[in-house]
Amino acid sequence: MPRPFIIAIVAEKGAGKGLFIELVKKLMPEKKIVSLRLSDVWREILHILNKEESRENISNLATAVRTLFRDDGILVHAMKKRLADIQADIIILDGLRKEEEVAPLVRDNDGLLVYIAASPEARFARRREHAETTDEKGMGWEQFMRLENLTPEVTIRHIGETMADVTLENNGTVEEFEKKIKQFIDGHVSSKTSS
Repeated sequence: MPRPFIIAIVAEKGAGKGLFIELVKKLMPEKKIVSLRLSDVWREILHILNKEESRENISNLATAVRTLFRDDGILVHAMKKRLADIQADIIILDGLRKEEEVAPLVRDNDGLLVYIAASPEARFARRREHAETTDEKGMGWEQFMRLENLTPEVTIRHIGETMADVTLENNGTVEEFEKKIKQFIDGHVSSKTSS
C-alpha cells in the first residue's frame, strides 16, 4: 500500500475541524480515511492521572510539558509513531498547535496544511451547541474569550495565516462549507490519492 496522503488541519476551537473530517469522508467514500487528534496524547495523560479533560487542563498540561522539556514540538515523536502504524489512503491530522509540528508531520511527508477560519461569533455559537470539553458546557462569551487566550490557542491563527497551504472559510452553512471542501478535494487532494 502506498504511503498515506496527510492533510493536517489547524483551526481555532469551533471553526469546524470535526465537520471538515466528516465531509471529507462523505465526499471520498472510496478512500480509507483515518483521523488522528494531536490532543489525544494530552487527553490520555489526563485520563491516566484521573483528571478532568477540560480545555484548560489540556492547555495547562501541554504548556507544562513543553516548558519542562523546552520542546514545542514534543508531540512530533509520538505522532510519527502513530502515523507509521496507520493503514489508510488519507490521514487527517487534527489540531496542530505549534510551528515545530508542521515540518516533520506535514512538509516532510508531502502533505497539506489546511487552515479552517471562522469568526469568533460563529465559533462561540458552535462551541456552546457542541461542547467538546467539560469547561465548554454552558459557557458565556467572557469564558469563551478567556479560553481563546490560553497559550496553545494563541499560535493557531498565526500558523494558519502564515504557514497554511489552503485556507477554508467556515462562517456559513454546512452546505456552503461542503462546497468549499469539494473544491479543495478536486484541486488539491484527488490527484495525490488516485491509485
